[in-house]
Amino acid sequence: MKVIYRGHEIEVKREKCLGGWSELYTSVFRLSDGLECVCDCEDSAEKVVDQVRYMKERIDEELASDKPWDEEYEMEIISNIHEQMEVE
Repeated sequence: MKVIYRGHEIEVKREKCLGGWSELYTSVFRLSDGLECVCDCEDSAEKVVDQVRYMKERIDEELASDKPWDEEYEMEIISNIHEQMEVE
């Protein structure tokens, strides 16, 4: 199921994984720049429509925050990981 919500594309689908069991796949992309905000896969019995509803709530929470999808924080974490790898 694909839904456009407040400038984001939410996609939630249930498919069999390579192991043969059912997985719930979730992704959220910001339409303005293509930023992948959420990427998740879980072994869950949750319904697709319920996960879409949860992603809408998550988008609302992020947009209400001072720094939605805090990219600077994410980049800082990635930078720190790279620095640690160079030291080792």
